[in-house]
Amino acid sequence: MKLKRLLNDHHSDQAPHDPQRQDIVRVEKKVSELIEAIEQADIGAQHSKQYQKQIADAFQRSATTQKKLAPFKELDQENNLSREELLEGLEKLLAENQFDSRINTPKRGRLVQKGVMFILSILLIIVGFAMIIMPAPPSFELFTVYHFNINDGVTIMDLVSLLIIFGGVLLFVINFNKK
Repeated sequence: MKLKRLLNDHHSDQAPHDPQRQDIVRVEKKVSELIEAIEQADIGAQHSKQYQKQIADAFQRSATTQKKLAPFKELDQENNLSREELLEGLEKLLAENQFDSRINTPKRGRLVQKGVMFILSILLIIVGFAMIIMPAPPSFELFTVYHFNINDGVTIMDLVSLLIIFGGVLLFVINFNKK
């Protein structure tokens, strides 16, 4: 209760139209609500550590975001630049900084996607080699493109198998190529 009064007294003299100040007021209000909820709840040590880690991670992501946004804010603060100079500065900043609207999203989804693509590419490569190595019935060997000898040669099935292997290798390379 004392904390709420202190927060209200502290914020009464601040300018309400400052967006950064509004964010701070909103976070302070939520923190005071969180403190009140924690004081009333019976939380185990394991859950307590987990919540502390989540809160610390959120603050870390916020700091990282602010660091990435700092050059853009600096460009916005320069009032003496013409529109063309602002446009050139923005173009340069966007080229230098990999920045999108998903800056705070976790990277876990990408990891799962890379894992699935890795498994799929390995399976394609294995199936392609298995199709080449394993003997196929004569009805499956449609047409021989090149004869090594009278009993052996390169068939259309071998070429399709090579395309499957190439697809698996291409998927593997594209999956782990850094963008």
